[in-house]
Amino acid sequence: MVIAGVGSGNMSAHAIERLGRAASKGVAVVRSSRVVSAMVLRNHEIDDDRLGFIAAGDLNAPKSRVLLQLALTETTDPRRIQQVFDQS
Repeated sequence: MVIAGVGSGNMSAHAIERLGRAASKGVAVVRSSRVVSAMVLRNHEIDDDRLGFIAAGDLNAPKSRVLLQLALTETTDPRRIQQVFDQS
C-alpha cells in the first residue's frame, strides 16, 4: 500500500493508527508525498520503525508503487523493502 501523504509523507493520527495495524498484519505500507519536491525521510515526524512503515525517500507515489511491486516479488519483509527504497 502506498500512501501519498502531505508534506513529508504525513497523515492524520487516525490514518497512522489504522495503517500501523495493517503493517503489523504484514501489509507493506510505503509513505510517500503528494508534494512535488518533498523528501520522505525514515523516522522523520513519524516513527516508521515502530509502525513498520517504509519511507519512499524522493520517489513520488506512482514511482513508489512500481518499486514496491518489484520489491514484493522478492520479499515481504519491510526492512528489506526499505533497503530497496534506500538504494533507488
